[in-house]
Amino acid sequence: MVGSRPLIVNRRRKIPFVTARRSAWALVASSLVLSSCGLGAPSAHSSSKGETPVQLAKAWFGAINSHDVAAARRLFEPSHVDQIAWMNQPAADQSKFSDLHCHSTSLGAKSATVLCTFSESASPTEGNPSTFWTISFLRVPGGGWLIDNYGQG
Repeated sequence: MVGSRPLIVNRRRKIPFVTARRSAWALVASSLVLSSCGLGAPSAHSSSKGETPVQLAKAWFGAINSHDVAAARRLFEPSHVDQIAWMNQPAADQSKFSDLHCHSTSLGAKSATVLCTFSESASPTEGNPSTFWTISFLRVPGGGWLIDNYGQG
């Protein structure tokens, strides 16, 4: 016996008794470890290689208009996702964007900038609706793009 646990005697060594409960916990723990191996942090959120920054900017406005917070967050660089914390407000308090036009103003190997013009609806949370945002993108490993910043600058 080891402590209060019985031992199963192997011809060569003594092995602590493994209960069904311990086996179940070991199986659950190993499953969690293995399932997390396939999750990439920033690159899991990135666009596919074929999507351009302009396409992603339009997708972001689509996510805003449909109040799809998860989709909007996936388009952001993870360390900057707090810039869209305002999307956590009720959908009724959010502005909607129509007449959207986006075009690339710069495109480099590691960064890009897109200018989007639009009509923003009035909402309880916005004093003066905007008419444009400049959106900056960073290229991520694997070739996709993520939004790094946006605003009227």
